Amino acid sequence: MDKKNIFIGVAWPYVNGDLHPGHMAGNFLPADIFARWQRLLGNKVLMVSGSDCFGTPITVEADKRNLSPREIVDEYHPNHLRLFKLYGISFDLYTQTTTPNHQEVVQELFLKLAGNGYILKKKTRQYYSPEKDQFLPDRYVEGVCSYCGFKEARGDQCENCGRVLDYSELKQPVDKLTGKPVVLKDTEHLFLDWPKLAPVLEAYVESHKAHWKDWIYKEASGWLKKGLIPRAITRDINWGVAIPNDRLPPKLKLDNVQNKRIYVWFEAVVGYLSAALEWDRNGGSAWRQFWYPKDKKSVVMYNFMGKDNVVFHALFWPGQLYGAEGDKIKLPDIISANQYLNLEGKKFSKSRGITIDSLYLGQTYGVDPVRFYLTYIMPENSDADFSWSDFVAFNNNVLINTFGNLVNRVLKLAEPLAFEFELLVDDEVREKVGSLVRKAEGALAGCRFKEYAQTILELADFGNKFIDRESPWKLPKTSENYPTVVGNGMMIVLALQFLVKPLVPGTADKLAGLIGYGFDIWPKGEIIGVLKDALIRVKVEKATPLFTRIEPEIIDVERAKLNL
Repeated sequence: MDKKNIFIGVAWPYVNGDLHPGHMAGNFLPADIFARWQRLLGNKVLMVSGSDCFGTPITVEADKRNLSPREIVDEYHPNHLRLFKLYGISFDLYTQTTTPNHQEVVQELFLKLAGNGYILKKKTRQYYSPEKDQFLPDRYVEGVCSYCGFKEARGDQCENCGRVLDYSELKQPVDKLTGKPVVLKDTEHLFLDWPKLAPVLEAYVESHKAHWKDWIYKEASGWLKKGLIPRAITRDINWGVAIPNDRLPPKLKLDNVQNKRIYVWFEAVVGYLSAALEWDRNGGSAWRQFWYPKDKKSVVMYNFMGKDNVVFHALFWPGQLYGAEGDKIKLPDIISANQYLNLEGKKFSKSRGITIDSLYLGQTYGVDPVRFYLTYIMPENSDADFSWSDFVAFNNNVLINTFGNLVNRVLKLAEPLAFEFELLVDDEVREKVGSLVRKAEGALAGCRFKEYAQTILELADFGNKFIDRESPWKLPKTSENYPTVVGNGMMIVLALQFLVKPLVPGTADKLAGLIGYGFDIWPKGEIIGVLKDALIRVKVEKATPLFTRIEPEIIDVERAKLNL
């Protein structure tokens, strides 16, 4: 198989607070698992993301705390970096949108769109506070969603149903900070002419139908059927990427531009491109292999995000790229989006006291149990729920009693053995290991990480049943059957060692140390033959537990911290 260049762009989180497990399950864990697997396959991977520092979520937090937006960025960006280091999220670059490089790339893309005739100027209505005598950015405004009735919908999007909202679709709008009513007032802005790009986007979406989750395709095609309209790409705000007004054609120049910025929905996704340039720090051409390849089939481009970001990645981002560069640039191939992870049946909300700091969770209960559990319940096609009782039960009853139990049993049985013999492979082991490895590979290739995690546990469960059935402890250790049975069990453990490497790399390395052998690349070829070859290198020193039990008493302790 020819090696490929794999570009992985992970949605940029707002840097206005700490990241909770919903962020981890939605964006970062899926991307990291996939990136690690692709590297094991030998492909060249570039995985990038960064802190989304501009826009109103940051200024709202700053206003609440009487700080500057820059101070908010400087507080939370390092926290994100610490979190990713703890969880082993293997970014090639994690940056932020405040870099001069990012702002320059955004402005250049903006100007190319203008030069190619995709930007127009017109008046629009925007929320205005009579009390403050100023326009309010959308996220300073809350009201009732006209689609689902959610009472705390933002001015630009409803977090409950995920709809991107126009100003006319928010009922009873008020200033989020004061609770005072706001009105709509005319202001002049620049718009991206989406109807002009609609034919290109229709073809793009249809060409990717087979590779996207069904619900993602339906959402994108639903937008297209409804009909795209021009969307503002500038806003009345003074925190963001500056509009290059002096370089725009005369008909597009704006008045009062000092109080306007490029809107964050437009500029944040450009981070995928600007981060690639920043990664190639020497100003070379390595980044171009991903974005301007001679053969576009040599690159596969993935984007990982939560469901509220789907429309921006399925339509807006490819539209921006095509509008600026036409056929020259590589467009995203796979959109891997997850739905929402809730907490104890309720939406994560820092302001309502319904949240968990992911840093605390990993430091207190172990990174790999958290990685495994979040992947096991990953909200890939519907919302899922993190509950403390389920997490503790998963750790104790699944990780320890199923996965850890198999490893511990086989290693204790294997302690006196050296597998320097021709192993007779049990037919059921041959078939089951081969089929489950293929199933796991198919799940990884299709970005079905929940299925991948479940397949690993299915193999561990099979291994326990095989050992129970064969009962090697009833055999004399000097008998011919004893090393054969234990050797078959050890092949299952070896298969688990490489299968878990993208998911729980720390556990994979620990297991490799216990058995004296680990896979540094993803095995290719007939898997039983690979495992038999690896078996002769196994040398068990001493069996020690892979996971630590969590006492059930912590369930009530942790739940008591939540405002349920």
